[in-house]
Amino acid sequence: ELLPGVFLTAVQTEKFKTGCFSINFLRPLRTEEASANALIPSVLLRGSEGCPDLRSIAARLDELYGASVGSLVRKKGEVQLVGFYCDYVQDEYVDEPVFAPVMAFLAELLLHPRLENGAFPEAVVDSEKLNLENAMLSRINDKRTYAASQLIRTMCAGQPYGIPRIGEPDDLTEITAKSLYAHYRDLLATSRVELFYMGSLSPEAVTKVLQTVLADLPRAEAFVPVGTTPAPQARPVQEKTERLDVTQGKLSLGFFTDITAKDPRYPALVLAATVFGGGATSKLFTNVREKMSLCYYASASFEKFKGVLSVSSGVEFSKLETAKTEILRQLEACKAGDITDDELESARGYLVSDLKIAMDSPGRLDDYYMGQILLEQDGTMEDLASAIARVTKQEAADAIQALRLDTIYALEGVTV
Repeated sequence: ELLPGVFLTAVQTEKFKTGCFSINFLRPLRTEEASANALIPSVLLRGSEGCPDLRSIAARLDELYGASVGSLVRKKGEVQLVGFYCDYVQDEYVDEPVFAPVMAFLAELLLHPRLENGAFPEAVVDSEKLNLENAMLSRINDKRTYAASQLIRTMCAGQPYGIPRIGEPDDLTEITAKSLYAHYRDLLATSRVELFYMGSLSPEAVTKVLQTVLADLPRAEAFVPVGTTPAPQARPVQEKTERLDVTQGKLSLGFFTDITAKDPRYPALVLAATVFGGGATSKLFTNVREKMSLCYYASASFEKFKGVLSVSSGVEFSKLETAKTEILRQLEACKAGDITDDELESARGYLVSDLKIAMDSPGRLDDYYMGQILLEQDGTMEDLASAIARVTKQEAADAIQALRLDTIYALEGVTV
């Protein structure tokens, strides 16, 4: 804990030529502030007192050996994380320190933004509001992503998890330059802050730099609590059909489970979910898509914070009901332990290989460790890979039995 409510996770490694750093302000996912939270990093990156425009910011980053700073908006369970992510060349590869001046510039962007009349510049806020609104509205253009988001919106209506990562367009209308600046000041003072560093410097050296550059960060007496509520109790399956001008139907199925990444059964459920719908050797791909030709694509993904498994598929309109029946039949096969050795080992290899790739990606490591912080766990990716390697077929079948179907969402074409 560097400052009140400001925590540093530092991973010292000489594996990478570039270091990475993120600063994350943790907020509860709430309709009234989700879009404002998402807007703030983009507005801050438009100018500071010392570098008042994009050109001067770019010039300063060039001076810092091509360092980059980008906005960060993440959703993990029912927690929204907003801030900055940056990477830069490690100190030992050049003739002068880089990390310390990069952090000083990051702190300038964060704590000393360009202001007009005691608030953010109105033109900047209006411009970034338009960019964010376009990003929100563009979700409907990718029908696969749209169907998946509509599933979660329906499944988690009234729950914070149903709120999109960057909020909704309607929530942008009330935001002004003055109200956003007031919210920014509140966000700085009342948010728990998580810092992540990965690079060759010692944690002690990183701590010294960050305590200096963040000394002016305002801190409140108490911080806004964050967390994710458990999956709701079982209820009757709800079905929703939406009609748009599309040529291919979409079928999405949502399942709740009481297993999250905090549960000892988590590695077994991840493996079972991969047997069911992850990769080209899964039951959904080989049976529903390849053998039966019911879907153009079919896959499953598991969200480890809330305990949600989502199935996404692209289906001809006339095959929607048949595809739903077969997808659920393949899940029942997994629950019954009807899993071949090849299916199990292919899924295991797929997961372990993906984790090894992630271990070579600073960005994915940052994202993983931030999740571990929220889960209050300290296990590494290596630990997860080892746990997955030990899961038996019976343990996988037992874990996936905890899934319960909650919502079925179908996207069909407009009838003439």
